[in-house]
Amino acid sequence: MSRLNYLFFLLLFLIIILLLNSIFFGENNYSKRNLLLEDNAAQELKNADIKKENEILEFEIINAQNSNDHIENFAREKLNLTYPEEEFISFEEQNSDDKRE
Repeated sequence: MSRLNYLFFLLLFLIIILLLNSIFFGENNYSKRNLLLEDNAAQELKNADIKKENEILEFEIINAQNSNDHIENFAREKLNLTYPEEEFISFEEQNSDDKRE
């Protein structure tokens, strides 16, 4: 009976060694798992930023659909459009290297 117990413990020990080898050195080991968790966290941050941008764009679209003032403001600021009787004046910034005392 003792020989059977030794064989059983040897078999159990081999199974445990194979499982530990698979966990630490196999195809899906802990280091790859940690890399995947880090990648997942970075992707979640990117997704949160994109979600904020989408909310801003959705707000602008809703305002543009409901308000003519918003459309006019967008046309004036972004597209530099004016009414036919208006004049558009653009100022250029000049960088002066001369320092006045």
